[in-house]
Amino acid sequence: MPFTPFHLGPAFLLGEIFEKKISLISILLGSTVVDLRATYCLFAGCRPLHGPLHTFLGATTVAFLLSLLLFSQRKWLQRITDKLKIEQKYSFMSLLAGSLIGTWSHVFLDSFLYTDIRPLWPLTANPLAGMSASGTIYALCLLSFLPAIGIYFHRYRKRQHHLSFSKNKIEAESS
Repeated sequence: MPFTPFHLGPAFLLGEIFEKKISLISILLGSTVVDLRATYCLFAGCRPLHGPLHTFLGATTVAFLLSLLLFSQRKWLQRITDKLKIEQKYSFMSLLAGSLIGTWSHVFLDSFLYTDIRPLWPLTANPLAGMSASGTIYALCLLSFLPAIGIYFHRYRKRQHHLSFSKNKIEAESS
């Protein structure tokens, strides 16, 4: 696996690109939650390291469960994203879309790096293993943070300016 935090780069970028269509929180969580079992196995010594969650079927199941959990917490999540000036609507479909993109992108990226991953289970082959050098995958993950952060801060400043302008306009009208 690209070490779990590396998955946040592509997830963050996709979340920013599709900000009004999918949930950023669900895509970020989806991109990392797939590694829960792998992290446990890393420390407990169980094999294979990458198990059923590193299949598209397992990732789909995780995405659905994550979507249900996040949907139940949508009011709390809305307060957080409002404070961060992120335009989000927490419909079940936006949460599911984000969770699917997050979990599937995780499986996809890891499939290039590890031969023990069976992304197309029940098929036993991993057609993507070894197709790309690990350095390329890590670089992609790291470099995708840059445009994601740029997009986020551009939107944040734009929304701050809009709020400030609206507040000043209201104060001027009430004077």
